[in-house]
Amino acid sequence: MAFINNRGSMETDPLRNFRFLVTFNPQDSTNSTIAALKSVKFGFTSVSGLSIATDSIPYREGGYNTTVHQIPGQSTFTPITLQRGVMLGANADRHWKWMRNIFSTMNAGGTLRTVGQNFRCDLDIQVLAHPTPAAGEEDGTATTVKDTAGKDVTKTNNSTDTVGMRFKVYNAWPTAIAYSDLNAGDNALLVEQMTLIHEGFDISIGTTIGTDATAIPAT
Repeated sequence: MAFINNRGSMETDPLRNFRFLVTFNPQDSTNSTIAALKSVKFGFTSVSGLSIATDSIPYREGGYNTTVHQIPGQSTFTPITLQRGVMLGANADRHWKWMRNIFSTMNAGGTLRTVGQNFRCDLDIQVLAHPTPAAGEEDGTATTVKDTAGKDVTKTNNSTDTVGMRFKVYNAWPTAIAYSDLNAGDNALLVEQMTLIHEGFDISIGTTIGTDATAIPAT
């Protein structure tokens, strides 16, 4: 009996989970607080909650007593949680302003301050391929590589990172913001945690190494 040594390669390596970018796309450009999120580049330490579950509805039918029918019911999306370290700067409080903008509040003068027309954002979460392009592979030239089916695929050696997987999250807004405890005895960072409610997400995955994940059309 012959044994085959299935050596790993770039084609068979799964995507890494530690190189990713999160971009906010506000739905209302007239709302200055929400629109300001688009111009800020946030670096998050973790993004969790990218999952979906569909409830089942059991259904019994007379004359068919061997099993219970299971009918798909409502689908629910888990809230997404993003974490990052709190940093100084003009953009440090963007998430807090977004949270405050959702609700109508009363200022010191007693007049009502209303929210903008739309406080929701779409999220574009890009999982970047790893490793990054090596020196000499970023000259914009085209090379031919083999895909998993053995077919020739043209690859452009771009200087930008390749997006291996893309998540498009729809109609997101913050439902909770929390900060880590303050403790003079700790040796830790101050962390902000934001939980987003949303109405679903879509994904796209690159077909071969060096090719970006296809863009998800807007719906």
